[in-house]
Amino acid sequence: MNNPTSTPAGSASAAFAPLPRRRGRINYRKVDETAPWGFEEWDITLGADGMRTLTSHCELAIAGDVVVRDSVISVHADFHPCEAYVRIMNKGQLTGSGWFRFTDTEAHCESYSQDLGRVSQTIEIQRPMRGFGLHAVQSDGWLAATFPFEKGVGHVEFKGRNLMHSLHHLGATGPSLATTTSGFEFLGTEEVTVPAGTFQCNRVRLRGIVNDHPPYDMWLSRDADRLYIKGEAQGYLASVFELVDIDGAPLGDA
Repeated sequence: MNNPTSTPAGSASAAFAPLPRRRGRINYRKVDETAPWGFEEWDITLGADGMRTLTSHCELAIAGDVVVRDSVISVHADFHPCEAYVRIMNKGQLTGSGWFRFTDTEAHCESYSQDLGRVSQTIEIQRPMRGFGLHAVQSDGWLAATFPFEKGVGHVEFKGRNLMHSLHHLGATGPSLATTTSGFEFLGTEEVTVPAGTFQCNRVRLRGIVNDHPPYDMWLSRDADRLYIKGEAQGYLASVFELVDIDGAPLGDA
């Protein structure tokens, strides 16, 4: 007797449907050059639990570093991080890898790296925190995902202790739980055209930098995914970061 609920071997279940997904590519280049010095390919999915998961692959060569960085981060609907993973190579050698977990009150790290050896950390946090920096520039964009843009142009906000996997500007060291106290200033809304298209954006500027990072502006999409559309870094980086390819519709309501 045939079982009407069974699925023939080797066939796909009729109940299966892929997760909502967006994919993109960001090129890194000097302000006065067209050839990139690096790139990042990212993928964002929206799970049934409402969490967004960002997977990023980055390759770059600048300022004497040749970095390959792979990272994954999952965030709740309010962009509070849940867990993350990062693996870093520099100049063809493994720098380190680590796993991170976040609750409402604590951040945990289990990692191994050339410079720090075996690391096991727990740091107290307070929700909502600004986010967790993994140095992929789309991850940078999510650091401003909870910024209160409704407070208007010129508003500056700091959220106390901010966490990153590395204080190195390219994320080429660690990983471990590193802290900064920087914040963001809202510079206004702008229509921005990049190779991937034209987008309505919120422009923010990094403020209160404590690790000698050069001045840095970001243009973020105004939809709920807070996509990194464009960035400009001054100083020794003197670079533009641009979205050059995008696929997929917005994953949620703004």
